[in-house]
Amino acid sequence: MITVTLFKKDGRVTRVRSEGHSGLAESGNDVLCAAVSAIVQTAYMALVDLDDGTGYKRSHGKFEFDVPEGKAAHDSDVIIRAMYIGLKDLSSGYPQNLKLEEA
Repeated sequence: MITVTLFKKDGRVTRVRSEGHSGLAESGNDVLCAAVSAIVQTAYMALVDLDDGTGYKRSHGKFEFDVPEGKAAHDSDVIIRAMYIGLKDLSSGYPQNLKLEEA
């Protein structure tokens, strides 16, 4: 199962972590893993475009990044909201394979 965790502080997402595999197909051929990766990594790249200070950690089956604060906070929140909407739609179609959670 893929788990995407949104870490919040004072009601605002400050970190995103995506980890695991959906198990729908072999690694490299899994459309759900590819879709989740595309959505999460696009959000990350958009945040980097706003604020070069965004850092990330990547390992096999895991991608994690911080969400910028300060002057970029509003735009960051919009990007994270768009990411969440896309992931929520995917999870409704694959509830056994994709879990969204808040921490």
